Amino acid sequence: MAELAVIIVNHNHGEMLRKTVESLPFLTFDDPFQVFVINNIPDEHVTTWVKQTFPDFHLIQNENPRGFAANINQVIRNNPHFDYYLLLNPDVICLPGMIETLLEVMEGDPHIGAAAPELLNFDGTVQPSRRRFASFRVLIYRALHIDALIRDIPAVDHYLMNGVTFDPVTEVDWVTGAAMILRKATLDDIGLMDERFFLYFEDEDLCCRMWRNDWKVCYVTEAKAFHAHLAEGRNKILSKANIHHVLSAFKMLIKYRGKISTCHKP
Repeated sequence: MAELAVIIVNHNHGEMLRKTVESLPFLTFDDPFQVFVINNIPDEHVTTWVKQTFPDFHLIQNENPRGFAANINQVIRNNPHFDYYLLLNPDVICLPGMIETLLEVMEGDPHIGAAAPELLNFDGTVQPSRRRFASFRVLIYRALHIDALIRDIPAVDHYLMNGVTFDPVTEVDWVTGAAMILRKATLDDIGLMDERFFLYFEDEDLCCRMWRNDWKVCYVTEAKAFHAHLAEGRNKILSKANIHHVLSAFKMLIKYRGKISTCHKP
């Protein structure tokens, strides 16, 4: 029986976090799993609500805000006995069967290091949460928000895999960390998330390292979740999130010597 840890990083998400937690399949899920909620900044309301409503949860309070990778890594390092770790943003609502389906896919193919569900907007349209590795040109387009001003740029469409027909389980370059299940054996092999990425690109980098070490990354359309997709870094050019996005893009370029699109090839 597989053991699963669910990791949710709360950064003043309030009511959205509640909806995420309440969407977890407490009554129907057969395999044992434990939920970790990380308060990245002080949040007394969330702390009180979790302790009163879900006393079995592990609640972690950071003294100072940490990056996404650092938050995820601290749970994995301190709780290494789980077989899988499901990363969930606090703006994701799991649809029935999502976790079970992801686990079935992982258990069915021991060569899959990471898998992710199909993420939906609340109007039912599909978000491009599975992507190809970015080219330098695409990084510039997205960092400068050119793709928000000019629609249907072929290089961006290729990166976002727009127009691609997916099988129930499809191998892809990488999947976003908004909802992603990771195999512990894979992390033992390639290492945890790179904490040099404070926010953004830690998921793309992790998937790249998986491919480099003969682990597969898969997109599972039969597993579904709603995602509010706040994307502050994409929606507010002068926000701290967008600054982190640009800085992380440069870190990615440096790490892979400007060849991100082929980073899975040693």
